[in-house]
Amino acid sequence: MRHLDTTLSDTLSAYAMQFAECTHTGCTMSPAETTRFVKSLTAMRKCARNIEQELAVHRLAEESRARGAILDIEASRKFGQLIADPEGKIVRPDFTGGRK
Repeated sequence: MRHLDTTLSDTLSAYAMQFAECTHTGCTMSPAETTRFVKSLTAMRKCARNIEQELAVHRLAEESRARGAILDIEASRKFGQLIADPEGKIVRPDFTGGRK
């Protein structure tokens, strides 16, 4: 491989095409080419791991936002039930837990 492409998928695609050409005739790599190939694979593994971790963070953040929205709806519903007193009294919930 002469160069490393800019994206992981492009680099993997280039390697796949290069090795696909070798399926009929076979191919060999010099020790220097093998070293470069191993270094490229190591860099691609690190890149893939970083992408996986970033995706996991985004998924957790999205899940957290969804849970927060559900909690907001439920809290608003409960708050509405606390305020609506049949005798017309205004109920003021104490969210401080008695702390001032």
